Amino acid sequence: MDTIPKQTIRTESPQYQNPILERMPQQPQHRNAPEREQLNTPNPEYERELCPDANKGTCHYKTGECKYRHTRCQNYDSCLQSDCRLAHAQRSHGANLSKHRMCLSGIKCYNDTCLYHHSDGRSVCADKAQYTNSGCTANHPPCPTECRHGNQCNNTNCKFLHPKRTDTASSTPFINQKVVPQPAKGPIQEIVELNGAQYNFLEFFGDKILNIIRNQPGIKDMKIKDGKLQLTGDSSVIANMKYYLKETLHEQYATIAFSLKKYLQTKCKRPLLKHFSQKYSVGIFFSQTSSNTSVDTIRVYDQNDNDRDDNQFEDDDDYDDSKSDISNESSNITTKSGNVRPPYSGTRRSIQVILCNDSEELLSKATKELQNYSLHKQSWTLTQDEITWILSQSRNEKSLPQKYNPIREQCFQIKNYLTSLTQSGTNSIVQIFINYTNGVWHVIVRGFQDHVKNAVPKIKNWLDDNVKAEIQLPISKVMAIFLRTKALLDIKKLEKTHCIKITVPFSSSHRKHKNDEQDDSDHDYVNLTGSTSRITLAQTHVEDFLESLFEQEKHFPCQTWDVSRNICDIIRMRLKKLQDSDDCEAIGWVKQYTPLERRETKPKITISIVGLNEEAVDDVTEQCQDIVEGYTIWKPSGDDYRAMVNALLVKKIPALDEFCRQWDAEIRLNRDASTITIPARSKMIAEEIKEALLSLREEKNIRVERISEFIRIPLNIRRFFDQNIGSLLDEAKYQKIFVESKNPHGLTLHGPSGIIIKFKQTINSIINNIQRNIIPYRLQLTSIESDFMRTNAYELIKSIERETNTIIRDVNAEKIHSSSNKNDDNTNATIIAVVNNRGQTIAVEKGDITKAQNVDAIVNAANGTLRHAGGVDKAIADAAGLVLDEECKQIIAKNNGLPIPAGKAVKTTAGRLHFKCIIHAIGPQYIDGNQQERSLLFSCVLKCLQLAENEGFVSVALPAISGKTYGFPLADCTNIVVRAIKQFFADYPQSKLKKIILLDIDDTACNSFAREISINHNNAVLGNDDDIVDCELPPLTAKWCWQADSYEQIYNDNDIRRIENAFQQYLKDSRSSELMIAVDTSESGCTIDYSIHFLSHVKTLVANNPNTLNSRFVCGFQMRKDTRFTRDLIRYPVVIVQQQQQNKAKSVIYRPKPLDSYDPQIIITEECWNITGITKSTVEQAQKAIRSAIDSATISESFSINLDQNLDDHRMVLSQIVAQQHIKIDFQQESSGQLSMILKGLKPNVQEAKLRIALYAQDILKIQVENDDELRIPKEWGDQKEGCNLVDIPKNDPNFVRIQNRIKETMPNIKIDKIERIQNVRLWNHYAIRRRELKKELRAMPNLQIELELFHGTRITPPSEVYNGDYGFDMTFTSSGLWGIGIYFAKNASYSCGSYVYTLPNGKKQVFLAQVLTGDVHDCKSDTSLRRPPKKNEKVSNLRYNSVSGDTGGSKVYIVYENRVVYPTYLITFIP
Repeated sequence: MDTIPKQTIRTESPQYQNPILERMPQQPQHRNAPEREQLNTPNPEYERELCPDANKGTCHYKTGECKYRHTRCQNYDSCLQSDCRLAHAQRSHGANLSKHRMCLSGIKCYNDTCLYHHSDGRSVCADKAQYTNSGCTANHPPCPTECRHGNQCNNTNCKFLHPKRTDTASSTPFINQKVVPQPAKGPIQEIVELNGAQYNFLEFFGDKILNIIRNQPGIKDMKIKDGKLQLTGDSSVIANMKYYLKETLHEQYATIAFSLKKYLQTKCKRPLLKHFSQKYSVGIFFSQTSSNTSVDTIRVYDQNDNDRDDNQFEDDDDYDDSKSDISNESSNITTKSGNVRPPYSGTRRSIQVILCNDSEELLSKATKELQNYSLHKQSWTLTQDEITWILSQSRNEKSLPQKYNPIREQCFQIKNYLTSLTQSGTNSIVQIFINYTNGVWHVIVRGFQDHVKNAVPKIKNWLDDNVKAEIQLPISKVMAIFLRTKALLDIKKLEKTHCIKITVPFSSSHRKHKNDEQDDSDHDYVNLTGSTSRITLAQTHVEDFLESLFEQEKHFPCQTWDVSRNICDIIRMRLKKLQDSDDCEAIGWVKQYTPLERRETKPKITISIVGLNEEAVDDVTEQCQDIVEGYTIWKPSGDDYRAMVNALLVKKIPALDEFCRQWDAEIRLNRDASTITIPARSKMIAEEIKEALLSLREEKNIRVERISEFIRIPLNIRRFFDQNIGSLLDEAKYQKIFVESKNPHGLTLHGPSGIIIKFKQTINSIINNIQRNIIPYRLQLTSIESDFMRTNAYELIKSIERETNTIIRDVNAEKIHSSSNKNDDNTNATIIAVVNNRGQTIAVEKGDITKAQNVDAIVNAANGTLRHAGGVDKAIADAAGLVLDEECKQIIAKNNGLPIPAGKAVKTTAGRLHFKCIIHAIGPQYIDGNQQERSLLFSCVLKCLQLAENEGFVSVALPAISGKTYGFPLADCTNIVVRAIKQFFADYPQSKLKKIILLDIDDTACNSFAREISINHNNAVLGNDDDIVDCELPPLTAKWCWQADSYEQIYNDNDIRRIENAFQQYLKDSRSSELMIAVDTSESGCTIDYSIHFLSHVKTLVANNPNTLNSRFVCGFQMRKDTRFTRDLIRYPVVIVQQQQQNKAKSVIYRPKPLDSYDPQIIITEECWNITGITKSTVEQAQKAIRSAIDSATISESFSINLDQNLDDHRMVLSQIVAQQHIKIDFQQESSGQLSMILKGLKPNVQEAKLRIALYAQDILKIQVENDDELRIPKEWGDQKEGCNLVDIPKNDPNFVRIQNRIKETMPNIKIDKIERIQNVRLWNHYAIRRRELKKELRAMPNLQIELELFHGTRITPPSEVYNGDYGFDMTFTSSGLWGIGIYFAKNASYSCGSYVYTLPNGKKQVFLAQVLTGDVHDCKSDTSLRRPPKKNEKVSNLRYNSVSGDTGGSKVYIVYENRVVYPTYLITFIP
């Protein structure tokens, strides 16, 4: 329909003319004089309407004489606008003009023979001026007034107007109306029926129109309610207003899919519809549905927001046949990914949308945008670990009807949980569907493309950061002991760096079983637990650390097993002392042989030794060898033996015990064999003991006291000391002094006390002389350079030391190891840092915020009452002391006892803490996302940083404010905090604040922060998320407290508002409150849930005496949820003066500046190295050698990965990875999906970057959704959904025949009793997902067979413990074999069906035929030291092989070293 455009009116009258009134319809009037006399006196100037004839220049009256206004048009002589209402010169009516010009009267032209063109919507009454229906809205010439008899007129030929007289020629009104019967005289009341779009527009955007109607003379009253507009007033004015609405309100129609309507209109999606409506100021109404053809879709379980039974499938709301298994997708919905099923032949439902607006331009834009809306989808598969974790987080307290099966209920729980991860963000509004098919769980996310793009990473990142994965790395028992005793700091460092948990469990004496195709021996494992986003990289670094340790196994032959046992006891005692010593950097473990092994093996002693370096291992090896060589069974002559017995046992001069103490050896005399066992510390000491025993025959021989003395040698002179004591050691040997010299921290001397004292004095003299002559120098290297010098156990440093005859010490490493017995929690690990072009830095650290280093202030996540009840708030308060509490109380007192509102910040001193001050951030408590939580958190962070800026601070640390204690969704919390920080730096480019540290003790929070600061928020799709910068809470109208034991405790700001709203509602309708409040209690240091209740007589009391609310008023109680204990609820009025002051505060419009771009930054620190030499020239040589080594280690290597899409995005991520390694990257021209690059930097950093890039490429490949059929349970399993079943395979089944033939290839006489197929859904899910991942990892090797069907015997382990276990074949219970500690499988049945077969009580045997993911196999000779597959060529991938193979026992065997890469497919029972 046409719209009458607004005109700018210039009037000759001094009175103001409302231009909107010019759009009002005219009441027709006759122009002859007699009829004019019958009319009322003309209205004042401002009420006069424009003359309908003046616009054609045909009015017979002059200006001022005509009843109507003659306002001249600016284009008086040349105006071409046919609908211009202003006065013009007389216009021509030639027939030729009618072909080109619009009629000047437009759609109000009453001449049915008019030759000019008219717009659509013109209606001419057939009765012309003789019409008698006063409600007719068609066009008429000037006509008589209303009949004075009104509806009581009995004259059917009356030519005057009658209100209720109906005429068939009357045109139909545009807006349906209902006329309420009124008396003939006075105002009438009419109800105008509005459609939904019109009512919606007028209600929310029609204030201007409604004010025009309300202020119109003749309108007595106007109400708009329940879809109706009620007008009371003069009938002619009401008619004009209805016509005004007809001309003003424009409508357009659009047809959309029913699913799109539901997406826009669902409860949690209303922000989309609200944003669209506000964007174009349109009213929206959804009308009837229509049917159309169908297209493909996906069947999924879904859940309506309010009804669990509705909308079970993704798109069945688009179709009339809701019972169909397959539903159809709207034709305007784009499917990005997912499983497309066969098309459904149902009928698609669509819905008509009516849009209403007073601007045709905005209406057209809104309609076009609505019609262009399309829904996009993205889907992926959940792992079994993710499913388990999500279900463990879900809380379903309602009892469920029996019709809900477990799988269906789990779908609901998963859907609800994933939806909760996205519903708080206004730029990630999506629908989530869960589909469970054949053992595979799919997530399908549907919504607008930008919203899906934002929501999917949010969900995946949250799962990656929270779902805990577990990896077990097999290690030897001695390695486990070493890690628990000597490498605790290294383990802590790895934990902090990678945000994982590393444990080395103690061996269990009640080990259930061993997966047994390898020799039995004790071993342990390292257990890694952490988020899936970090554990893969952490695993690589832990494996590298384990391989960097020196592990050695040493064998010492013995005369007999009894001798071996005795020596082992002595060695164990010695190793225990070394283990407890801080000076020893290695430990040993003595192997205990079983009786069977002793029968099959020659007597020997086997010792496994692990140390931080080769020297430490050699030291322990040498001490063990000395003990073995010193153990002597001596058979003296008969006379000598009798003399020794007489001296030691008879005369006891000396006694045997005293003699043993003197030589520190448990000497035993065997009278039956006349032998003496001498377990000496070394062979030299054993010979000395022999001489001492022989000397007992000479009673006058003076016995010399023997002692042991340790002389400490400074590490910075050890090399020079060793070079100067060669002659001294020769002298010691001559003097029969035993010297232990392998300990890097000093020498141990064993011998006569007098000689030892002299040697000690000589040694100390040498040490002092060296210390006086050495030349020390402290060299500063960056942390990157220092890490390079530490590679390969300081191999480069040792080489430089030898070449220059200097000693080079790592000061930082020595400092760490010197504090091995101290708490190392004072340091916080930096995870990532970014910097803008002005040098303003944002860093993420994990640790205790009270121990933050190098920051001026910390931010405390406080509550509004500043009472520190729990979380980081209480931790900071406890550390700061009572001074902080007193200052907080003073702040509340100055605020008139009211809590600090959310979104604000205050500061105090730091009390006992070392910071300049503590800033208390009053973060919002998260309710439902619609209470300004996002904007309040944004404001809170800005206020904190502004306080820090005002104080002139340079650095600040803050946690995840509101993230945990106040229930704010962590992903959104970290997003807002990071954006607020970046906004602060953008708003204050010259800020003194240069570094902001995001510091939290929680791994998930740190991971989330690390992801956020890497995002370029300047280019992020915010949608309608820009409202986070706009927040303002109204002032409090009351103060609420609860009665504690001896004082009144005020609620926080948010709770006060909620209680006051509930109280006011109670005063209105007396409805019981259902409000639950979490109250902070400083006494218990936690929050407790209370329900709020108001007293029954409160409403009556307030009604009788309103002044009750103007003073202290006990009007209810709070009840503790668990104990039902109550406390009084007290209300105070807020001081009026304060409200007035708040109202006087000026509101400043905040206009945020564009955000900066941030680049990854490596926090490079300086580290010290001490160089010590005898001469200045050697020290200088060492310096130059170190610098030269660093320069020569800078390499340039080419590297390539397979990434077939979004290469620009991948380049950005890869640039961040290499920046973290402090190297450069040059991208080369890509070809056929390969992204090539050149990496330049220090070699270890380049290698690390290559590893991280390779892992990133693997992760990308895992994300890509391919054919999910490979994840489904095998078809022959039927409809099994969970649990584990064993199914007998018929003997005529092809699989039975195939397996039988394969077994008989190497065991032709075997008789198969039965073959059972193992159907374990959980084990299969783990295996299938790992298989798909492995395929993607090895996609560059398409011809590689990554899966083999192999045999495995469990020997003593019941097969049921394998196929019913969580891991199937479990690495926890493996033991060492020819290829180390792993799980062994054989190609030939003869290998597994021999000594490794499991025997049933009835004599039958059982063996597994399993699917094994061998992947890229490394074939090699036997190597018992293997704990994992070796690394590949670093220039190719820098990754490891997937398995190891070799030949033994007449078969090819394959060994895997991880869980969940094997599925026990068949259990074969046979008779040998």
